[in-house]
Parts: sequence; C-alpha cells; structure tokens
Amino acid sequence: VFANHPQHHYLLRLVDQPAAPLPLPHTTVTLARGPFDVAGDIALLRDHGTKLIIAKNAGGAGAEAKLIAARELGLRVLMIQRPAVPPRTTFARLDDILAWLDHTTDRGV
Repeated sequence: VFANHPQHHYLLRLVDQPAAPLPLPHTTVTLARGPFDVAGDIALLRDHGTKLIIAKNAGGAGAEAKLIAARELGLRVLMIQRPAVPPRTTFARLDDILAWLDHTTDRGV
C-alpha cells in the first residue's frame, strides 16, 4: 500500500534485516529489538522528522513507549487493526485432544 505513495519518506524500525529490497523508494531502516523507552523513541522520532506514526496493533505493551513519545511530540498515530484469527479447532479437555490426534481424517494441519 505504501509503495503507491513514493512522495513520502518512511522510517521502518524492524527486528531483522529485510530479506528482499523494500518496495519503498525513500526509506530508512533501523534495526532494533525492544523493549524501547520513551526518551529513545522521542529522540528517534525527532531525529527523523517524523510527522505521522503508522503502527500495527500487536497487542500488549510493546508499543507503549512509541505511543507515549507520539503523544508528547503531538504526532498523529494511525493504528492498524490486527487481522482476524481464522477459524480453528480448539479443545478444552485432554481426552478430546488425544481422540483428535488418533483420528485418521485430514485435520488441515
């Protein structure tokens, strides 16, 4: 989606180096693994002249520092909702799991 908007500069904070070239013409990649702190995120956002944060809703408190930094800097945040979890087989009892494992039909795994 962002490749269709090459007029912007993108700052990507990734855990691992991308395996393939990114489809964004103006990109800065910073490799880092959290947890992150507010002071560090404020410095990162200021150093790169960030105007808008687009982040995935990964759940948990992992993005808390980034969100606090954005609030302190007056930046807008666009939060992308997590994708829906596809239907799956679940069990509440061990006996049901064992019966499922012994079954010979295709369970889609």
